[in-house]
Amino acid sequence: MPDSKRVIPLESNPDIFTAMAHKLGLSPVLEFHDVLSLTEPDLVAFLPQPVFGVTLLFPITKEYEDYRTRFDSTRAPYSSESIDTVRWFKQTIGNGCGLYALLHLITNLQSDLIIDNSLLNSFLIQQLNRSLSTEDIAKLVENLEQQIQLDENYGSGGQTEAPPPEISVELHFITFVKGKDNHLYELDGRRTGPVDLGESVGGSNIIEDPKLNEKIQFYISNTNEANKHNFAMIALGPSLD
Repeated sequence: MPDSKRVIPLESNPDIFTAMAHKLGLSPVLEFHDVLSLTEPDLVAFLPQPVFGVTLLFPITKEYEDYRTRFDSTRAPYSSESIDTVRWFKQTIGNGCGLYALLHLITNLQSDLIIDNSLLNSFLIQQLNRSLSTEDIAKLVENLEQQIQLDENYGSGGQTEAPPPEISVELHFITFVKGKDNHLYELDGRRTGPVDLGESVGGSNIIEDPKLNEKIQFYISNTNEANKHNFAMIALGPSLD
């Protein structure tokens, strides 16, 4: 399925993600925060909690692509069979992984954290059902992007100069959330579907789930030396206001 369009890649910036999430309809009681560490207790405690989800920005390297291809080759194509447990969207917007990471997080929140008459509810959540194909759902996301105008409103809002949309950036966003079955999921629009990491032991606060740290450390450990520090995390938690 070819890209429907290409956009300016988003920066891993909690202010940008918060502004876009609130535009889509996320309750103002939540916002995004930088994650400075998953292992140092003082830095973890500094993060407003509970954490509802974590978004990871990481480098696309040969090592990662080899792993992704090998892992996904053993999986059947996704067909919306688990849409009531965890919501996943196939990425069809080039460089749009930041939007998909955000949608993977906020569409999997409990419904009272999304404003009723929001863009997110009207253009996406209320239309999701098992009868829709992966391609049908991808079109819903594309229509939602047209409503928020990603490039005009968010693509150039970072602290660094934004590359043009025609440039393919070798960095990628994915999201970790807990599904309705109490399992921790890795959600990535470039994969063949949601990746079930097993039953969560972090309660409502996924930052306490050791499987989250294990998977992120796996990606860090298996990248090449030139990219060891090209990782960034932001988390969704209570607003500081």
